Amino acid sequence: MNIIETIKKRYIRLSRGQRKVAQFVVDNPNIVATHIASEVGQLIGVSESTVIRFCYAMELSGYHELQEKLRNDLFNGISSKGEQKVVVSKKQSNFIKEIMNEDVSNILNTIELIDPQQFELATQLLHESQFVYVLGFRQSAPAANFMTSTLKNLRKHVKQIQHEMEDIVQQLSNIDKDSVLVIVAVDHVLEDVLTIANLAKNKKAKVIALTNSTLSPIRDYADAMFTINMQKQISIETSTSLCSLINALIEGMISNNRKQYMTFQKSNEQIESSFSYIESSIRSTC
Repeated sequence: MNIIETIKKRYIRLSRGQRKVAQFVVDNPNIVATHIASEVGQLIGVSESTVIRFCYAMELSGYHELQEKLRNDLFNGISSKGEQKVVVSKKQSNFIKEIMNEDVSNILNTIELIDPQQFELATQLLHESQFVYVLGFRQSAPAANFMTSTLKNLRKHVKQIQHEMEDIVQQLSNIDKDSVLVIVAVDHVLEDVLTIANLAKNKKAKVIALTNSTLSPIRDYADAMFTINMQKQISIETSTSLCSLINALIEGMISNNRKQYMTFQKSNEQIESSFSYIESSIRSTC
């Protein structure tokens, strides 16, 4: 097993800082092989000691041994990208592992960004609010759809704000102090989103925001805010960690009264089953 494979295999066990080093080594083996530890640390944005501790986590004697192994692999034509070309039969398998490891990394990093008190507040708001509004435009729409459909299967009074409708204000006409607005904004925040958030706050509603930046302007309106961590600023890479966070928030809501939500879900399934039976009967008579 070469050093790149070893890093990928042990990636999940590393600390947050060491994972940054690991990702940099995998993506830039040439740089690591030709630069000293302090320089690599500066490029990554971590301390030299973090780079050294990463080497120990890889069961190496130190940074020099890491460089030697990288140079040896590069000399033999092995790299994080080259592995896929060396063994053609394993190309697809390696690709799957690489993508899923990135998902795992994004989820693990997102976990570290979650404030437990903010999480508890958000789950309480989802549980106690009479009305839940979900907003997510453009690239944030799929996650908003996922959250809306899941919540509708567990509780009443869940509504998704539609951007294409002419009067957004009309959709929020009933929002009040007994409501919570969940804003999914993992791309550039539209002015419409901030306008809606401001409207919700003016009507005393609570706001939960899911973003991809701690500097998002939506923070000025949020009662609870969560940041999705990702290695690259590409929207598709947010989907796994974003849906995982949404799932955690919903599970947190359910934990407040599991019997209540399971009863509603069961009742909802029975209603859907009845409609399916009626529809099937109508078709069979046509």
